[in-house]
Amino acid sequence: MASIRRLKKDIDYLTFAVIADSLNCLSYGKNTDDISGVVENVVEMRNTLRQRVNAGKCLKAAEKKAHYKEVRKEVMVSVDGAFTKLSELVKKA
Repeated sequence: MASIRRLKKDIDYLTFAVIADSLNCLSYGKNTDDISGVVENVVEMRNTLRQRVNAGKCLKAAEKKAHYKEVRKEVMVSVDGAFTKLSELVKKA
């Protein structure tokens, strides 16, 4: 199992990647309200996931692995959804 510290870094890295792509969309003159909504959702997701990672320390040893695996899965689904939303915004002229 990967370390908790590495999981937190991955969450931050992926969140900041979405934010960086959002800023790139702004440079192409896309609607700021739509993009700011994506950024707000991603930051909220990041905070929630970080809290869930920290809450995993209180779980029993047998439950920790499944808990962190579920968090990793949710990170990937959330980030993929955010990138998909940004892609749709870029395609929409």
